[in-house]
Amino acid sequence: MASKVKSFFKLIRVRQYYKNALIGLGIFFSENLFNYPLYFPLIIGFCLLCFTSSINYIINDIIDREHDKAHPEKLEKKPLASGELSIRSAIITLIVLVCVILLCLIFLTPDLEFALLLLFMFITGQLYSQLFKNYVFVDILTLSLGYIWRALAGCFLIDQFISAWLILSIYEVALFLVLAKRKGDLSALGNKEDAVKHKKVYDAYSMKLLDHLHILMAGSIFITYSLYLILKFDLFSATSVHLNEYITILTIPIILYILMRYMYLTSTQPEIARNTEKVLQDKGIIIAGVVFGIILSYSFYFDEVITICKNILDFIFSLV
Repeated sequence: MASKVKSFFKLIRVRQYYKNALIGLGIFFSENLFNYPLYFPLIIGFCLLCFTSSINYIINDIIDREHDKAHPEKLEKKPLASGELSIRSAIITLIVLVCVILLCLIFLTPDLEFALLLLFMFITGQLYSQLFKNYVFVDILTLSLGYIWRALAGCFLIDQFISAWLILSIYEVALFLVLAKRKGDLSALGNKEDAVKHKKVYDAYSMKLLDHLHILMAGSIFITYSLYLILKFDLFSATSVHLNEYITILTIPIILYILMRYMYLTSTQPEIARNTEKVLQDKGIIIAGVVFGIILSYSFYFDEVITICKNILDFIFSLV
């Protein structure tokens, strides 16, 4: 029974669900983090994004089942190819997921824009898997679109919008991660022939080209995120900017550190690039991420933090 459950989790790719946390981007950067009624639609939305991702994974596994049997690495990770689960089980799971999504869209989150973004996620995923993955550059550009849909989904659900510069930053981060994965694949697979068997598009990619593109995206992230902060807090206006807003500048070197640390880790340990979630085990990335979050939270929610601290102090003094 335990092995069946484990195989089912492999089938729906639970380990990839963390990517859908991008749905929370809108509520944070629109400064609505303490607007608690908005959390319910976001939680439902997160689940629906996860289910949509799972639908794409299951369809791909069904189509690629015979091909995956020839790859030892894929055979271990994909329960349909290994025979741990049957095609019938996969189809039933697909039907259940589609029904759950439709019921939730009708009764819990009747938002047309959000429904369209779920459809975009599905279509983009299938276009990549069935067609665009074989075309150099188009593959990475298409694959990264999924991150845009996730971020926008959260904005539409709560009817709050964030800067286009921030959305562009998310897309660039996605490209940065995808390029790192391409580098990791080339490094792990060893030679061009094996790489091409893994993905046809690797016939056009080289480690040198991917290095150049990776550096380009790291620079783009730095510039775009910096522009977002400058425009968000109007940092060129010396008369209207407060200290808590200027402090956000400190997140720029932290972003640079995270980018450089990630580039170092993926260069020395290609398996991290191929399984991005492993980077969350690195102490340097964890510490930098926590500090980054604290500074942003302080800058965006300065008034709320002051109010909360005042209420805590008043409560303590009332006990005394």
